[in-house]
Amino acid sequence: MAPLNVDATIIVMDIGRNVSESEDKNDKSFFKSARECVIRIIERKIMSRPKDLIGIILLGSKKTNNVLAEQCDGAFRHIEVLCELTAPNWQVLRDLPEKALKKEGDWFEALIVAAERLKNSTFGKVNKKVILMTNFQHPAVIGDNSEQVLNGFVEDKIEVDIIGPEIFDDVYKGDDIDLARKFVEVTDGVNVTFENAMRYLLFHRKKAVTPMLWNVGLSIGESISIPVSVYGRIRDETVIKKWQKAVKNPVTNTASTVEGVYRNTKFISTENQTEVEAENIIPAYMYGGFAVPISSTNESMLYNSGDKCLSIYGFTNTDNIKWHNLTGNGVSYLFGRKGNKKAQATIDTLIHCLKDLNMVGIVRRVYNKGNAPVMHVLFPVIDNNDFICLSLVALCFKEDIKSMAFPPTNLKKYNSSEEQINAFKDLIKAMDLMNANDENYDDKEAFPVAETVNPSIQYILDCIAFRAMNPGKPLPQPRDDIIMLFKVPSLVEKRAREPVDRLKKLFVLKEIEIKAKKGKQKVNNTNNSTSFNNDIVTEDVPKMNLQLLQKLHLSEEVTSIGTIDPISDMKALLNKGKTLADLKLEIVEVIENLIYINFDDDYTKALETMRFFRTESVNNEPSHYNDWLVTFKSNLMERQKNNVLHMIIEEKLNLITKDENSSSSFTLEDTNKEDSQLYENDTIPNSTELLISSELNDLYDEM
Repeated sequence: MAPLNVDATIIVMDIGRNVSESEDKNDKSFFKSARECVIRIIERKIMSRPKDLIGIILLGSKKTNNVLAEQCDGAFRHIEVLCELTAPNWQVLRDLPEKALKKEGDWFEALIVAAERLKNSTFGKVNKKVILMTNFQHPAVIGDNSEQVLNGFVEDKIEVDIIGPEIFDDVYKGDDIDLARKFVEVTDGVNVTFENAMRYLLFHRKKAVTPMLWNVGLSIGESISIPVSVYGRIRDETVIKKWQKAVKNPVTNTASTVEGVYRNTKFISTENQTEVEAENIIPAYMYGGFAVPISSTNESMLYNSGDKCLSIYGFTNTDNIKWHNLTGNGVSYLFGRKGNKKAQATIDTLIHCLKDLNMVGIVRRVYNKGNAPVMHVLFPVIDNNDFICLSLVALCFKEDIKSMAFPPTNLKKYNSSEEQINAFKDLIKAMDLMNANDENYDDKEAFPVAETVNPSIQYILDCIAFRAMNPGKPLPQPRDDIIMLFKVPSLVEKRAREPVDRLKKLFVLKEIEIKAKKGKQKVNNTNNSTSFNNDIVTEDVPKMNLQLLQKLHLSEEVTSIGTIDPISDMKALLNKGKTLADLKLEIVEVIENLIYINFDDDYTKALETMRFFRTESVNNEPSHYNDWLVTFKSNLMERQKNNVLHMIIEEKLNLITKDENSSSSFTLEDTNKEDSQLYENDTIPNSTELLISSELNDLYDEM
């Protein structure tokens, strides 16, 4: 059984000889206009009402494909049921004919075929509708049963809409037109032209849904609780909520019907790359860069927001709530509980009190048990006493508000003259959007709040529709209807021209050329970066090459190891009497920064620094290099930098062997010469990414 509030629509589209040519040479033919309208209707169904049912009947087709033609010989000819009632999909659009044919059909018989399909293919509470698109140039055979057919449409509650000719105009006369008018009148249908229909279908609009009701008690203190109902008024949502991945068939260039994307979640240990069962996983919370495990015994210590509630914490002046204090993804309206007159009367009293005192309420909202609490503000909304409610908007936390300090403007040199102030007032009046369109538009107001669509969303939906019909072509530019949303209304542009010219004369702007100060460049060595003095010309900094930086660097007294020329820094500090043990921490920090904070994958400087560090350790104390390298390799594996691990092996920057060092101070026991040639096996452990299956790597790439 079809769900409630579902529309079952059959479109009867005339593709015969009578619609193939246009009445005016410069205009489009009736067939092309009808085809564009059908495409927009089905696109609207796919985007906003995917649960509706849609069917297509072609009038004037070469084929005769309908049930009634099989039952009645010689009748219902050239009527083809192209698509039975089904959910709207892109294949229906692909099957539409590209051009009109030379046959002709009877539109009255096509309506009977459509009614038969609606009656036998729908069940339950469904809104039945037939949309007829024909120019009535081919006369229909109207028999004595026309009144019986009309009564059948009324009994089955089938609405008939006619798009194309304006049949209620006096220009159209004849028996066909009279019968078509009766179909529209007795079934409460509509008759619109293609121009008006396309104007309605110009933009994709969201499906109108009843807002979800949230019943809760509005508590004030410990003893007052008012039963209220909260409705979502405005909600910001993503254009496409869920994408479903499909495997593309290279032959048909469409989604495969036999292959799909299979996802499976596994827990992998980073130590030995083995799978861990879900019951052996200990949940943890990230505290900064550390994972803090939480056992079942500690769950009672976690914060609990409690049951759902809407509690007023206090009241404050409306002026204390600025626009930048508000957040959230929508606005809700609060009324007294539906059907509870006392609750609504109490809420009305609260609203009037807040309005008279110029105050708002601050409330704590918990949508459901276990949800995080959010602070909201209650604004009174009174619209000429016809619409009274409280609006509910989320509030920012203090740390989310960024305060920006601006220089004072109440200085004498910033004071404006009366003439300048009046010029700005005239500009504001000229740019009034309430009277911005001329007589060519139905409404004088430009960009009305309740009707203006989001151009970005419209373009995304247009691209989806285009890609569905043209999978191999590049996406088009935004259509003119979307570009128009960015243009200044004609009357506003005309009225604002004079005030703008007056403002240009009253406010003479002079371009100030900031001359760069020439000063001595000073380089400040740090372990991670190089900073320059403020006197340096910033536009010259990108032109300075590495050799110039090194010369400037060497001219300064070296006090620490930097990333510009770390080897020279190490040599200078060693010559000053510092030992390798003193410089070990600085050296390893510079090497790690050169590898971890690297955006061009050029590790030459880092490897050269490692080579110098290793050479000094061979001649001094191998443990400085070996102990660090073991930890460094482990960190590289965790960061998935296997390319650096291979470079270390290729450059022979492995652990220092005992044969390389002449000193006898070793940190590991020399128990067996064959097994102790290295302090530790200098090979890539089995837990690296090299042993991970390619399927698992692809999964991580998608994530």
